Amino acid sequence: MGQELIARTADGIDLAATVSGDGPALLLIPGLGATRHVYAPLLPLLEARLRVIAFDPRGAGASGLGEAPFGMAELAADCIAVLDAAGADRAAVFGASLGGMVAQHVALDHPRRVARLFLGCTHPGGAHAVPAAPEVCAALLGRGARSPEEAYRRACTVLYAPDFQRDHAEVIEAEVAYRGRHPMSARGFSAQRAAERSHDTFARLPEIAAPTLVLHGTADAVCPVANGELLAARIPAARGLWLEGRGHLFFHELPERVANQVLAFSSG
Repeated sequence: MGQELIARTADGIDLAATVSGDGPALLLIPGLGATRHVYAPLLPLLEARLRVIAFDPRGAGASGLGEAPFGMAELAADCIAVLDAAGADRAAVFGASLGGMVAQHVALDHPRRVARLFLGCTHPGGAHAVPAAPEVCAALLGRGARSPEEAYRRACTVLYAPDFQRDHAEVIEAEVAYRGRHPMSARGFSAQRAAERSHDTFARLPEIAAPTLVLHGTADAVCPVANGELLAARIPAARGLWLEGRGHLFFHELPERVANQVLAFSSG
């Protein structure tokens, strides 16, 4: 289960976190509307060799929300508060989707704290981001849904590759049920969405000094793979790992392969 801890942010919000495993520190940053639960498929594979720090972002799960709006700088500072609470001076940082956007700001604003950087299914923001199709955005946001379960079921039609949806319906049903039991508040979701819209690191990406691995599914409908290719090209110490045929939640679809890549890159 790991050690539960509370990190206090600079503006007095309590963030719920879990620390498990032993070894070099790895911070996991969830994406839009997600809690640390989103990394459950990776945790048992990583904690045998890494000290994994996972947390609920402000406005999600067991963490507080505080005053909204907030921006990417605040979300990056929250990550530093979590590292401080866990006693980690430096850590590898893994962020997926919105978490990957936050991870970029952590690497840019707090470079001394980042030993390695993992950017999953994310983009640089601003005018250079390659957008999803309008119908994909509508499904992702669960527009027209009448319950949290129905909203997330609609989101899953674009979060996972079509073959994974067909062959692993039980995984999706479990995730839908979890979201139904742990719904996110509309206010928290809106605040995260507003912060996401403010994200734009394109001009600063060449400043990222941490060795970086960009991971992206080639069948990602939510964040097209061209975004990952752009990040890998703009960040000087980056290389890309393109996961053929995998969707936005590629680390649910290929947890063993992703964990092995994270472990290898962390020690390399």
